[in-house]
Amino acid sequence: MQNRWAVLALVVVARTAMGVQFQSVAAVGPFLVADLGLSYARLGTLIGLYLLPGAVLALPGGVLGARFGDRAVVLSALGLMTLGGAGLAVGESWPLVAGGRLVSGAGGVLLNMQLAKIVTDWFAGRELATALGVMLATWPLGIALGLATLGTLADATTWRTAILMTTLYAALAFGLMLLFYREPPAAAPAGGRAERRWWTITGREAVLTVTAGLAWATLNAAFILVLSFGPKLLLERGAPPATANLVVSWASFLSIATVPLGGALLDRVRRRDTVITVGLVGSAAACGAFALGGPAALWSALVGLLVAPAAGVVAFPGEVLPPRSRSTGFGLFYSLYYACMGIVPVVAGYLIDRSGGAAALWLAAILWLATLPALAIFRALQRRWSTVRAA
Repeated sequence: MQNRWAVLALVVVARTAMGVQFQSVAAVGPFLVADLGLSYARLGTLIGLYLLPGAVLALPGGVLGARFGDRAVVLSALGLMTLGGAGLAVGESWPLVAGGRLVSGAGGVLLNMQLAKIVTDWFAGRELATALGVMLATWPLGIALGLATLGTLADATTWRTAILMTTLYAALAFGLMLLFYREPPAAAPAGGRAERRWWTITGREAVLTVTAGLAWATLNAAFILVLSFGPKLLLERGAPPATANLVVSWASFLSIATVPLGGALLDRVRRRDTVITVGLVGSAAACGAFALGGPAALWSALVGLLVAPAAGVVAFPGEVLPPRSRSTGFGLFYSLYYACMGIVPVVAGYLIDRSGGAAALWLAAILWLATLPALAIFRALQRRWSTVRAA
């Protein structure tokens, strides 16, 4: 397979499987709690276990990609997702279901990081922001599919059947990748086999990647805070639970369409950083308005619309990482993302316990604004070091 759009279609299938599997525990939560006698604290732990491996696996995963190649790591990741999902589906005790969730999460982490590198390899210099925008939209798409289908399926059958369906989806993605995916032509020299090394990034490339990674981490952590704790604020203001969840879900549903459109916009304008800045400031303002009161549905929708161009930050590593450095570089990039995604919700919960749900929304607004200095530093270093621009 040498068509980059066909490769992107494979990426969409695989990464959507990750989103569906992540959401599966929350979608069937009441059934799982009733059947296994779990507390909701343990249910929350199961949800978090999917992302927890990222803090320690993203960078080693990038190193493994540099050593063994993208295809091997992606197939291993999908294999872990399939194995872990099956373990969760048949588990009869807390250690077994937690272990299955942890294994599937480890696969999801490796998959997420490697797919970003694959898209960058295939689209560097050609619609990169558009392609990455399509890739990013698969996460909320997978979550939305899980919300829409798995609870109903669990109610009609069992929660184990619903989990098993997500496992079969991961197995399908494994089969498609095995049959159709090949490394891009540029991945190997014309004269023979590509050299595989454990560490393939220079000091300057690492500094630039870390700076971009900090921006990506704070941007995403802010968005997750809105989705996770926005309903809590609306509940405090008297909204029924179903209404609170529906209102906040507008941000996620709109982002499915607006993130790819935002990427396409960034591919067609000269002043990309201005567009990203407007998106960040606008998202922060909408989030602050959400915290203060007023029409929550409007503020939620504005977040979903305005954050889309800011997601173009994910293309920054493609601007500074040559092909030889991308596996290690994206591992470094995503290790910061997962660390931040693990720490920030804890801080938000601490603030909520003391000040109420609005505190998490204010923290999200601050994080979006804090992304701006990281972007400025990235651009200043990029100009100073005259990094070869690949996108």
